[in-house]
Amino acid sequence: MTLPASTLNELQAAARRIADASPDAAGPHWGAMHKLLLKAKVAPGEIMPLVAGRDLGGLHRLLAKLAGAPIVEEPKSPSKPKPEFDHDTLAHAMKAFRTRLKLTRLDAESRLGVGPMSGGRKHGIDAIVPPREIPHDVWEALADEGKLRRFDGGFYGLAEES
Repeated sequence: MTLPASTLNELQAAARRIADASPDAAGPHWGAMHKLLLKAKVAPGEIMPLVAGRDLGGLHRLLAKLAGAPIVEEPKSPSKPKPEFDHDTLAHAMKAFRTRLKLTRLDAESRLGVGPMSGGRKHGIDAIVPPREIPHDVWEALADEGKLRRFDGGFYGLAEES
């Protein structure tokens, strides 16, 4: 699917703003990119993994596809060694993850029709996007250790609840 030049220019300008911004300040730019991609009629299934995971490389591949450029597979580079994290960092990340998951579930249960006092339904939340204050590599390390489970779109859940 090719897009009009004005829409494509708008998407590329938004991608440049994301690339130029620091990771901490890129959130509003990703939100604007999300809206632009929806406006360009890109399938939400393609958009969400990119925006939720803040995948800049995937965004550039999608924009190249939308521009009609041939997709060239990137050569497989030798895998870079996975960073090692100390026990305190991993423990802090797990505590932050459990707290975020608990608060998300409590928020869902506070709605009408959910919980023991109204309908008795459960919250149904098995996975969340982990806190962005902790680097993505820490979540990957916890998943590699078997403490977290990976879900699609950058979501993680507790492995002990599987």
